[in-house]
Amino acid sequence: MSARLLDGKTLAGKVLAEARAVARAGVGKRGRAPRLAVVASAGGAAQSYLKAKLRACSAAGVEAVIHRLSAGPREKLLGLLADIAADASVDALIVETPYPRGLSAADISALVPPSKDAEGVTPEAYGRLFLSKTWAEASHRTAPCTAEALTRLVMAANIPLSGRRAMVVGRSTTVGRPTAHLLTCLDMTVTLAHSRTRGLAGLCREADLLVVAAGVPGLIKPSWVKRGALVLAAGVHRLSGRLVGDCTAGVAARAGVLTPV
Repeated sequence: MSARLLDGKTLAGKVLAEARAVARAGVGKRGRAPRLAVVASAGGAAQSYLKAKLRACSAAGVEAVIHRLSAGPREKLLGLLADIAADASVDALIVETPYPRGLSAADISALVPPSKDAEGVTPEAYGRLFLSKTWAEASHRTAPCTAEALTRLVMAANIPLSGRRAMVVGRSTTVGRPTAHLLTCLDMTVTLAHSRTRGLAGLCREADLLVVAAGVPGLIKPSWVKRGALVLAAGVHRLSGRLVGDCTAGVAARAGVLTPV
């Protein structure tokens, strides 16, 4: 028996419709479309993600402006980013990963104004998110995008969540930790683990919901998955020209619902 695939395309259409409505309201207030500045390394990796953002902005009625930063002296890069952040015509800001050489995650969180933080990377946005106890509260906060997407996918699966066991494998500040918190806002009992957790396989087998974002290709084996569990695989890797995830192929035979790589 193969797992039912939980495809995000239908949900993505709903999210874009919500974004279009917000953008239209913004036009009424500003007299122009909302403007998003995207800062990316010149010739940087992850171009597919950048292209996807641009397509989504176009569909949502958001004007996207790309700024390419070439490698250079740290002070110069900080100055350029500060200028972009201070631009009054910019409503929101995203700094693509990998960050321009010479800049760290701490630099980004310090330089992005909380009012323009589109990805929940500033301490202010992160703190407000973690002060939320319910989904009603959290859904009005700026959260790291992948974490919110995973949570909304869980809700779209239309299965009982309250009181059930969830396991999040991966402790990154942009995926694992915020996803674990958002799941607690859905009244799930959550365990946050990582690749060095002892007894990881046994903990995974107890989970009704398994979120895998460890960044380790093929980490989760079929025997680690509780039969009928909902498995969200957020890790993506390219090995020998193939796209693979954090779960091995056999996981589909045990899971009840599974996201595609």
